[in-house]
Amino acid sequence: MSTEFQSQKMIIKNWGYKATNVYIEKYYKFPSFLIQNSKYSKMKDSSKIAYMLFKNEFRRALHEKWIDDDGLLYLEFTQADLMDKLNCYQGKVKTILNELETYNLISVVKGEFNPKTKKNEKNKYYLLQPEISADDLFIQNSFDDDLSETIDKSTSSRNAEIARREETAKTLDNTGNAEIARREKTAETLDNTGNAEIAQDYYINKSLDTKRHLKDTETDQLQNQVLLDNFVEIMKEDSINTFVPEKVLSLIKTFSNTYEEAQQTVTTIHNAKHKAEELEKTVVVYEELESYGIDADKGLYMTLLKAYQKQKTEKVNNLQNLIFVYVKNWFVEKAIAAKLANEQRETFNELPTVSTENWLE
Repeated sequence: MSTEFQSQKMIIKNWGYKATNVYIEKYYKFPSFLIQNSKYSKMKDSSKIAYMLFKNEFRRALHEKWIDDDGLLYLEFTQADLMDKLNCYQGKVKTILNELETYNLISVVKGEFNPKTKKNEKNKYYLLQPEISADDLFIQNSFDDDLSETIDKSTSSRNAEIARREETAKTLDNTGNAEIARREKTAETLDNTGNAEIAQDYYINKSLDTKRHLKDTETDQLQNQVLLDNFVEIMKEDSINTFVPEKVLSLIKTFSNTYEEAQQTVTTIHNAKHKAEELEKTVVVYEELESYGIDADKGLYMTLLKAYQKQKTEKVNNLQNLIFVYVKNWFVEKAIAAKLANEQRETFNELPTVSTENWLE
């Protein structure tokens, strides 16, 4: 057994899909009206994704019996639940809910105070149906008809192919055993797999798995793009507590491929500042740097821009390491140096004045 074959076998064993994987993977259904309808297509992507996620909770609503006296389904969430479900901060949750309410896709009923538990009940979230016109239904039906026609043609072609193979097998049968000839011919056509039915099922399942994987990947990409588009606003929230100015955050967003990469860059800047403070045995308050006569926002911006420029013009093995070194050096050589110089001036000015009058006599 060759080394290449062993390596391939190991990769397949570790990363290949098993039959059980199909059942444990979870996929969300994205309502088509959010894209096709001229009214709802104008909504932000984050609100569309939120509506999709809320709609997926209907099964849970049935299980928990979240049904009011009118037989209408509702959902129950705390603020923490919503932040976890939508994977965003509190301010963003409020923005999403406001837009969904503006488009009449959700109605929030505030939870009342429960005298028994001495706590407020959870808010009830009623997901509302969209306003669909006759034109919307016509477009959807036309799309469904085209899809059905495509599937029917595909099925007919496949049936015709099976019939052709069976006829070929019969023609090749000169031994009196048509079944054996049919199997041999089919196996030969399918690259000597030895089992036509298994090969056909494998092909169908592989196609389905590929489509599911692509759909899941598209959803992940959409969610990531929503987060990256709102990166600056997210990082400006008080709960994030970062000193990195808005201008620098915009630069990071521009040069980042994913939200995770942008967030990591902010963390790297914080780590670089902390390392510089350790080396110089002092603490720097970023907002006070201006009082030391230094334009901190411009300095940090240009430092980060130089790191990105180097990545574009030279081979950089690890961009985060490069950013760390550049930012650390800037804090040591510019920011902290300005602070220490200012402290020395203040110390000098505080020294008592010595009279030289008697020395001149």
